[in-house]
Amino acid sequence: MFGGERGTTALCTSIRVGAGLKLRSEMARTQFVRSRWALAVLALTVCFQMSAAMNCSDAATLCSSDVSSYSPQHFIFVHGMGGGAWFWYEIQTLMEHFNQSATAVDLTSHGINKAIADNVITVAEYTQPLIDAINNVSGKVILVGHSLGGGSIAYASELCPNKVAKAIYLSSCMPTYNQSMFSAFPANTFPNLLNAGYVTFNYRNGPSNPSSASLNKAKLNEFYMSGTPTRYVNLGREVMTDTPFTPGTETLPLTPAKYGTVRRFYIRTGKDKGVPPSDQDEIIANNPPEKLFCMPNGDHTVFFSAPIELFKNLLCISSL
Repeated sequence: MFGGERGTTALCTSIRVGAGLKLRSEMARTQFVRSRWALAVLALTVCFQMSAAMNCSDAATLCSSDVSSYSPQHFIFVHGMGGGAWFWYEIQTLMEHFNQSATAVDLTSHGINKAIADNVITVAEYTQPLIDAINNVSGKVILVGHSLGGGSIAYASELCPNKVAKAIYLSSCMPTYNQSMFSAFPANTFPNLLNAGYVTFNYRNGPSNPSSASLNKAKLNEFYMSGTPTRYVNLGREVMTDTPFTPGTETLPLTPAKYGTVRRFYIRTGKDKGVPPSDQDEIIANNPPEKLFCMPNGDHTVFFSAPIELFKNLLCISSL
């Protein structure tokens, strides 16, 4: 049937070869399956670690509830678009009452700084008041940047890494390498604000490029100060200023050797309509901080709407 002994030998050889091929195929398939499982486990581990790292830290369990027990630190506060040092007067009052030092700056063209926003064209010029404030403190400082001010404290962290103990980003952009202040926000942040009529660009130096940006003061209570008491909204309508546009487009010169060595923390505001929580989540995912603190009921100007809760979070971070 098989052609005699020769046929039988050929058949046995064929069976052995086939079996060997099948065995090698099974081994390869097993190895492939094992590799896929290993990759899946690795991916799950990484995702779990990332998820765990980005869970909201609880100041109530991490830190002392006795606000008078914290070691004195020097905080420097940096406002966002349209703001000024006046943003922080509630927080400054609390800081000083509990033996902390606090400086709030007016970036160039904001607050009582009399420069014209349309004429400010570099990050260096825009942030010079912050750099001066850091250099005027003998020891280390903790920087707190709100909204667009996150770009300013990132820049200052690059210039003065040995002076900055911690950088706290409050509902703000948190740039990584090769980004500008504006590009550190999600791509839809500013278009959404522009389309809603909350922000407008000014073209006072010519029709081609914006020279500054303005907040719509009539609508502050709808987006920027949506949960803030009316008295602060009325104050904002009186003293909000334009923000220089060109510095926001300049790529920040951030490096791992300097900016990368400064400890970063993020405070996420859950009812924010200026930089919505989903936008903050994207910012956090793109450049994860050391710890994330959450204020679920905070609006964009949380230093007015929930100053005591913010104060406690800041003190907690200062102790870590």
